[in-house]
Amino acid sequence: MDVGQADSTLVELPNGENMLIDAGNNDAGNLIVNYIRNLNISKIDYLIGTHPHEDHIGGLDNVISSLNISKIYMPKVTHTTKTFKDVLLAAKRKNLSITPARAGLNLISNNNLKVDIIAPIGTNYHELNNWSAVIKVTYQDTSFLFTGDAEVDSEHEILALGVDLHSNILKVGHHGSASSTTALFLRKINPKYAIISVGQDNKYGHPDPIIINRLNLHGVKIYRTDRQGTILAISDGKKIKFNTVPIAMTDTNNNSGSKIRIASVDLKKEIVKIQNTHESTIDISGWKLVSVKGGQSFIFPPATIIKAGAIIKITSGKNAKSGPNNLKWTDSYIWNNDGDPARLYDKDGKLVGEY
Repeated sequence: MDVGQADSTLVELPNGENMLIDAGNNDAGNLIVNYIRNLNISKIDYLIGTHPHEDHIGGLDNVISSLNISKIYMPKVTHTTKTFKDVLLAAKRKNLSITPARAGLNLISNNNLKVDIIAPIGTNYHELNNWSAVIKVTYQDTSFLFTGDAEVDSEHEILALGVDLHSNILKVGHHGSASSTTALFLRKINPKYAIISVGQDNKYGHPDPIIINRLNLHGVKIYRTDRQGTILAISDGKKIKFNTVPIAMTDTNNNSGSKIRIASVDLKKEIVKIQNTHESTIDISGWKLVSVKGGQSFIFPPATIIKAGAIIKITSGKNAKSGPNNLKWTDSYIWNNDGDPARLYDKDGKLVGEY
């Protein structure tokens, strides 16, 4: 739903049940209740507050008070705000208990429909966003991943757990902030579509251009509530249809840079492969390859060209060497770690590739 710089998603399940994930800011409560009632829905079978920030649980007390609620799920973390206390009081008034949202909790499981909570995994996070309940809904051949505001720490834990993340639709984490939707996490999800719940001209600069570029580079079709209002995605179990068309890719991805990609990063052998997918030669002199965690940068020397379809290697570590289509970075180790993201920038500083 379009609730500004906040989050709220209604899921009408094919078994006739309904799930509401978050309920926007405090002032969105009545709007959400009216939206649901206008759909002739009076009962929410699964009410999930992903984490206790006001932009996610602000309207939950209105929803609890106004509709028939079967079960409430929230992560086992408290908050001192009035908003959080209002949710607890609303649940108490209707004698509703709150089930801790945690990894491994299955809400629905049958042959055609599964709903699983896959995070939070840990029990001690410095950042409240990482407590976010992450929910995967699978209906026949289609799947949806709702990530709340889960950030890097939570994403790393989910990846380490090894759960099946592949989803057709990703509800982008933290309104498109650069603190979420890491490159490896996105690759594991491999979505065809992404939905960003975000307020128009918000003070945070969401969605971050890095995330938009990252989604574009992975060929993900983007939908945004700040530009398209409420987004409807309808699955028949085989295909997903939308009520609107995706947002066009930004101009920064229509230049020659979008034809250059990081083909692979070999962490053990310390080899990065850069490929030209264009049908003509491209000069990448002055471009920059960055090791994100370490903050190290490699500047491509003058007269560095990649022929159409060709690959060049950038090597580091004790086996680093120079030669045809092979550039030496350093004798030091750059990539020998647990998966440092690599980013490629053109000479104007625009992000054109990531792995």
